[in-house]
Amino acid sequence: MIRLLSLLFILSLSFLATPSFSQDQTATLADNDSTFDTLVIQHRGRLKPFLSFAQEITTSLTGRTSVTVPAFGKISSRQLILSLWLNPAGWENQPILLVDDPALRRELNLPATTRLFAPRLLAANPKLTTLTRQAETARAAGPHTDVPPLAAAAQTVSLRLQIFSALFSGEAFRFIPSPSGSPVGSPWISPNSPHSLDSAPLRALQQNANFSRTKIQLEVAYLKLHPFRLSWIAWLLSAFLLLAAGQKKNPRLLSIGSLFAWIGLLLLIAGFATRVWIAGRPPVTNMYESILWVAFGAGLFAVIFATRHRSTIYLLAASPVVILALVASDLQPAVLDPALNPLVPVLRSNFWLTIHVLTITLSYGAFALATALAHFIVFRSLRHRAAVPATDPTVLHLYRCLQIGVLLLAAGVILGGVWANYSWGRFWDWDPKETWALIALMAYIILLHGRLGGWWGGYGLAIGSIASFLTILMAWYGVNFVLGKGLHSYGFGDGGQLYVGAFALIELAILTFAIFRRPKSV
Repeated sequence: MIRLLSLLFILSLSFLATPSFSQDQTATLADNDSTFDTLVIQHRGRLKPFLSFAQEITTSLTGRTSVTVPAFGKISSRQLILSLWLNPAGWENQPILLVDDPALRRELNLPATTRLFAPRLLAANPKLTTLTRQAETARAAGPHTDVPPLAAAAQTVSLRLQIFSALFSGEAFRFIPSPSGSPVGSPWISPNSPHSLDSAPLRALQQNANFSRTKIQLEVAYLKLHPFRLSWIAWLLSAFLLLAAGQKKNPRLLSIGSLFAWIGLLLLIAGFATRVWIAGRPPVTNMYESILWVAFGAGLFAVIFATRHRSTIYLLAASPVVILALVASDLQPAVLDPALNPLVPVLRSNFWLTIHVLTITLSYGAFALATALAHFIVFRSLRHRAAVPATDPTVLHLYRCLQIGVLLLAAGVILGGVWANYSWGRFWDWDPKETWALIALMAYIILLHGRLGGWWGGYGLAIGSIASFLTILMAWYGVNFVLGKGLHSYGFGDGGQLYVGAFALIELAILTFAIFRRPKSV
């Protein structure tokens, strides 16, 4: 806490008292030089290309991988970070730091309609320092002490100021490898003259450094190619073509639509394989990777079932799931962190955790596909004012998806108990994550048993599928981003509550309408 408060005090003095940083000083934009992209930098516990560093830092500062600055218009992450490195003077006056919380903006007396502010303005705000002190005090009191939401938001802004300060001083740019003979993982060094160097001498210094140049080049290619963005575009084209095939089932359009779904799935696989190889770990670290894995699961099951049952309804149902998941992960980098960060120490070399997380999230993909099919059944029943019979192929498709999901979720819960015993010395402790996973599992088991017992037909199965997915949403997102309690703290995060809440309300409205307007034959 003392270190962070000292930082804010120093920033305030430097921005307010130093003549070279006068209020009328304007920033200078560096050249958007792509030759820096593959320059290696040490950051967040790993060696990465400068392009990856630039995108991660820009997202941390602004909430996006690009930023619009009044003096220059929209600039890329590469150009912003190069400017802060090579021409830092004046950037303390530019609105590039995100204050996302409206309540915090009101508390700090900042304009309510603006989200980006100048570092000088924030560093000089005494209320920000006070709120940051409250957050640090609460966190120091122990894990069971709640941090006031306003103080937590202020601490996030203060950390953005800290990042800006490191960029401004050149401390963040660790390009020079540690001296020969240093222990593995030793800190790299920032250039002595950070504002007057170009990439050529730094590359010479890195010539004999111990890192994989193939991985560095592949990571740059991955960042520029955007395989997950290309994937959702392919799935969108697939959906359009399958819809265009219409009732006549045009075989040519069906074939091309199916081909685009395959292309979308292969792009997902390629993106995942690249991330895993670069990071050297499975995709089990955060919400971003779990969303990608759910999209992959929905797409994988759709392609398998479509091939097995010779029905494109699976591909059509999977399209909105995959598209929404990938678009959300692409457009919300501040909430869903796409960075390839190393695993936290407690999760490293943990086989059971990897199997548990991947199995659980794969079940979410099956349930998401089932939910999409359930919407088709409900809307079709309401449109024709007649319940879809239990023998209808779409109902059978829904039932198969639910079976796969329940099997994977049950296996994932059991594997979670094995991991808990391995890591914490007990199989079950009613942790919020454990509790909601069990609630979700029981909801789907009741749903399947109700069908076997004749309690409901195809329409009831569809309604139950939509309702049960809300328990998945709580176990998946709610525990991590709303409750924020329990031993699964490595998956906690903040943001996106408005969008997820809106989705849940829409689903509840659909359920209410479907129940009250249900066909009489149900």
